Amino acid sequence: MDKRRIFHICATAALTLVFAFAGLYFFKSSYLRLAESFCDAADSFKYFFQKLTKQDTTAELSVLNYSEHLKWNIILPSDFKTFGERFIEYFSLLSSHSNIAMYGKEVAVTAGKISKVTAIVAPCLMIIVLILSRLYMRGNTKHNKDTLPLKVFRTVSGYTYQPIKRTVLLYKSWLDDNSAIYVLWAIIWLVNLNIATVLTEFFAYYFFFISSFDLSTLYPQVCKLFIDLQVIFEAFPWWSLVLIAYVLFDRFRKRIADDTLHHFEARNCGFINTLPIVSMTCGSMGKKKTTMVTDMALSQEVMFRQKALEILQNNDMKFPHFPWLAFELELKKCMEHHTVYNLATVANFVRKKQERYERHTDADLQLFGYDVKRYGIFYSDALKTQTLFEVIETYAKAYFIYVIESSLIVSNYSIRVDNTLFNEGNFPLWDTEFFAYGRRCSRHSHILDFDTLRLGRKVIENNPLAGSFEFGVVVITEVGKERGNNLELKEVKKGNDETNQKNDLFNSWLKMCRHSATVDSFPFIKVFTDEQRPESWGADARDLCDIITIQSTDGNKLALPFYTLEDMASEILFNSFLSFYTKLRFKRGDNTLLCHILKSATAWLWRRNIRIYNRYGYSVLKVAKERGTMDGKQERQRYYLMNKKIYSRRFSTDCFSDYFNDMAKNCDIGLRDYLEYVSEKATVDELRMQNSYFVRSLYKDS
Repeated sequence: MDKRRIFHICATAALTLVFAFAGLYFFKSSYLRLAESFCDAADSFKYFFQKLTKQDTTAELSVLNYSEHLKWNIILPSDFKTFGERFIEYFSLLSSHSNIAMYGKEVAVTAGKISKVTAIVAPCLMIIVLILSRLYMRGNTKHNKDTLPLKVFRTVSGYTYQPIKRTVLLYKSWLDDNSAIYVLWAIIWLVNLNIATVLTEFFAYYFFFISSFDLSTLYPQVCKLFIDLQVIFEAFPWWSLVLIAYVLFDRFRKRIADDTLHHFEARNCGFINTLPIVSMTCGSMGKKKTTMVTDMALSQEVMFRQKALEILQNNDMKFPHFPWLAFELELKKCMEHHTVYNLATVANFVRKKQERYERHTDADLQLFGYDVKRYGIFYSDALKTQTLFEVIETYAKAYFIYVIESSLIVSNYSIRVDNTLFNEGNFPLWDTEFFAYGRRCSRHSHILDFDTLRLGRKVIENNPLAGSFEFGVVVITEVGKERGNNLELKEVKKGNDETNQKNDLFNSWLKMCRHSATVDSFPFIKVFTDEQRPESWGADARDLCDIITIQSTDGNKLALPFYTLEDMASEILFNSFLSFYTKLRFKRGDNTLLCHILKSATAWLWRRNIRIYNRYGYSVLKVAKERGTMDGKQERQRYYLMNKKIYSRRFSTDCFSDYFNDMAKNCDIGLRDYLEYVSEKATVDELRMQNSYFVRSLYKDS
């Protein structure tokens, strides 16, 4: 056992003893009152059973009496009649002239005290600000040198605050791993603060009331409740209510924000479901075309998993007594041994199982003990009749799609996904939550080899990947540059020996891709593409699509309600500090204590604000959807981009940048080395240096 664990155990034991002895010393009445409440509960239970068995119940019940151990220190009257009189008297005081005059007097006195304090504090603050500004704005070039006050502060902090902080955080982490300690401490404080008594008295009175229905006993119970709660009222640090209220309020509004983001995601999924298998997103540069297709691909992958699970559940019900788990485990072993690796091999696996069963009729071996005689092997849905093995094949294909532990996205640029498969040896479950806290297991999309999508000629002859793609989400950015349009392909001939856009039959694959991806009449395939102009892609392929044109993008919005004041305060403080910090950096090169403290506080506010916007921020794309033939009416819709989902390092917007980086690395010239114009008007030589087609045409004869 290491020293840290020993320290944590000793600290826990010490705190537990402190809590227990604090209860016995400061909250002795709570323990006596708890014993009294147990007696009340016992009497009530006895009364309840006597009522049920119609026995004599004339004995006096202790649950109706006030406590003998807690004194009457509350302002409520002891009987309901007096309470009614006091209630009327209290509300009559609200409108009395004397009460209003006393209130105004108290307000005036308080305002006078505040003005006196302000008159003293304001000049002092101004003097301090002037002194600090004079002191800190003295210029120097002591680069990265700490001032003496900062050195002292860091030394003291290094021996006090930092070790304490590390110890507390490590101890809290250890407590989180041993949550039973929290339960023990909660029980101790429930007794100390008399909350355990309140709960016990509730059940005691409940059993009495459901047996007697005596409404006259309600008011005394309310008084008893306030008497029991006075332990909390006297011992509770009321200043902490502000913190508690803020924490509860923060959780409440974050729950609203999470619901809002999930609602936006559901609307996005509804929009994606209205698209055909192939779609094309268009817009000018910077309109977030690639961002949108990436977002749709992430959602579509999740929907494919959910649809596969739905197919599994529906087919499970067709033969509810078939041992599906045993079949899943056998199929999973075949997947691990790579004898089953696509939908075609899944069908072949089921077909061989059927052949062996029909040859040997051994249900124990091939059907895992399924009672064929009792439950049958035929299912009718009033439209058609299916055999057990037809259902098994459908189930196996859906299970393969559902359980495959890799991304379902194939793309010509990298997309990060973070869906996590949880498996305890039975049926696995996917965690596909886009807005979860903390780090998760990440993987990336598969590299798109276009030969897998070509039914005709291939770029790589005898490519081993050819014909392997069956289902998934295909994402192609800048599809027009890959496929070209009719004008660009005018000189390209279908009969050329080398592979080109006219003889690779890629468009034929687009037209037929659903056939290999259909399971239980649902196509598990979607192709998302983007380009700046729809005309950049040839009409033969474009006619298959729905064209989504991004018309505008709203600014970053926030789903978290009631954050405006905090946002304004953070922005004001941040901008105020930046003004001071920029001037200080211009004048001084050393590190000062004031700047260290202000920068630490401002950085905390800034990081908090950034996390809020990254977690709950979103933007709205206004899009217009139309058929690829571009001869119909546009349908205007909205698409929501949630920051947490799409900007969590999902993809790189400069996915082709390494091509240009490679050129730049092989060049010895940078921007600083470019020649500058000598004056405001370019000379002839300077014009010639542009290597412009226009300028060259002007001087073609010279």
